[in-house]
Amino acid sequence: MTKHQCLDHHRSLEFFCYQCNSSMCSKCFTIHYKDHPDHSNWEHIDDTDLSLSTLKLDDNKDTTTTTNNHINSDSTNNNNNNDINNFYSQINNKIKSLWESLRSSTFRYQSLSTTENDIKQHFEQLHQYLIIEEKKLNKDIINDKHTITNQIDNNINHLKYLINIIIIFNKLNNIPDTSKTFEIFNTLKNKNVSNSSDNESIITDTTTLYSTTTIMESITTSSSLQSFINHNNQTLFNEYNNYFNIDELLKQHSNDSSSILLDIIHKYNNQFNESTTNTDNNNLTLSSYKLSIKQPDFNQLNSIIEQSIKLDNIESTESINTTTTNNNDNKQSYIFITNHSCGATLINTSNNNSIEELKFEYQFHGTHNSIVSIGEYIYIFGGSVSQFKWIKISIRSKSAEHIGDIRGIRGDRNISVCYDGQDHIYLINGLKIKNRIDRFNIKTMKFESYHQLPDEYEMQASSMIFKGSLYSVSCLQNKLFQFDLTNRTITDHQIDIKPFSACHDNNGNFFILDLTNIQFIKYNVETKQTINLNVLPLYRNQFPFVIYHRESPTSSYIYSFGSSNECNFKYSIETNQWEPFFREIINDYRDFCASTLTSF
Repeated sequence: MTKHQCLDHHRSLEFFCYQCNSSMCSKCFTIHYKDHPDHSNWEHIDDTDLSLSTLKLDDNKDTTTTTNNHINSDSTNNNNNNDINNFYSQINNKIKSLWESLRSSTFRYQSLSTTENDIKQHFEQLHQYLIIEEKKLNKDIINDKHTITNQIDNNINHLKYLINIIIIFNKLNNIPDTSKTFEIFNTLKNKNVSNSSDNESIITDTTTLYSTTTIMESITTSSSLQSFINHNNQTLFNEYNNYFNIDELLKQHSNDSSSILLDIIHKYNNQFNESTTNTDNNNLTLSSYKLSIKQPDFNQLNSIIEQSIKLDNIESTESINTTTTNNNDNKQSYIFITNHSCGATLINTSNNNSIEELKFEYQFHGTHNSIVSIGEYIYIFGGSVSQFKWIKISIRSKSAEHIGDIRGIRGDRNISVCYDGQDHIYLINGLKIKNRIDRFNIKTMKFESYHQLPDEYEMQASSMIFKGSLYSVSCLQNKLFQFDLTNRTITDHQIDIKPFSACHDNNGNFFILDLTNIQFIKYNVETKQTINLNVLPLYRNQFPFVIYHRESPTSSYIYSFGSSNECNFKYSIETNQWEPFFREIINDYRDFCASTLTSF
């Protein structure tokens, strides 16, 4: 192995100190040993090379024993064996770790590729199905079109034959061009008269000009048979396309015009008799079609496709090993609570409930049911002061990414919102608006009117989308409604409670707080079953608002926040118990203000 030179003494680097992690020449080593007599963990470079050579790149064998045997045999470094052994063990373990990571990453990549291919094949089958259905519907249409083109070709040939007969008849009988009918002859007779101006207008004779498609276009644009012939006098009705040569006919029939005409008529009857051709359009045995197209309900279509294929993101216990680890990549969970002072409290439940206060240029009062969290982003719509505004907040950057105007629909306060898990957030009613379901597209950031509700539902406490329907709990009314997103029908659910505040688990369950009758219930929209829960321990006319949080597969909670920290409670769904919580955060007015939980 080539040894590098010491820059100070221009000697080869021969020694390596493990304690200060540096290479030294013999001169440096003498000085270093005098300055650091306690540095006993050193080795000669040659021994290091030999030790490294004993490391075996075999993931099925442990090289520690081999390395240890070599080190133990070195009598000069008996006191250093443990430290050096650890050094080589670290190298060996790192090599193993890297190899295992490479294999794990490769297997994972191959598994992802297989899944990707399965998804591709699934949608190719759906695409192929649509192609087959398209061909099935078009089959008779295509057959009839083919029949019509054949009929048009036959009729054109028939027409050309008849025009030739007229031309010959007129020539043989010297009939003057006094009739409109004989303009055909005049047109054809004069079409080949040459002069410089005519030559400029001659159409290039190509196959396209004789195609059925071109003929049909000419028929469509022609107002009469005469104009049709004029349009095609250099192609279809060119004299060189005539069926008869008059000079030859005169020779064959000794200039007997009557004999010529009889011969032509005889040939015509043979070629265009009723058994071989059909010129009567009314006798075509073609079907008539009436096409009815109804745009599919894309929500229903999307639901069908989603049911046919599903990709679940499974939390894996196996992580991809890398040489560096970024703790910020770990999923974090947060509680986000706004207040009357354009501020918000961010509680990191994944980091010992650490608390951070944030500020935004947005008034949050009147938004308690107008908030949706999607990944790292939080969307809030309207408000008491911000009726015509909406805001998008990033929890990652802890800032407002966008504050925009509500356009295309009406703004309001206390709008009930819910997310469909795809592209749309639905906005239902409000304090003033009592008959609307609108939508907001999170990709285009556009609002649209979606459906007009009856005027009977007023302000809504909480809304969710579950199994193709939108469910919404009416404030201070003994009901909630179910809106079928496919056929847009409405079904009322009667409940024996007057909701003040409510939340849901996105799985068919509403948790409803009634401050009038001091009740707290769980209502399932599928079974329509009501379960009475322990009521929130309220006093002094507090007005709490609740949010749902699923902490793990075995534990779910509901948090309440309101006009003061005395409204801050945590409810365990599993134990049916309330307890005071987050009483140490800044005591601010949070009644009718948005709050949510998010993880990313």
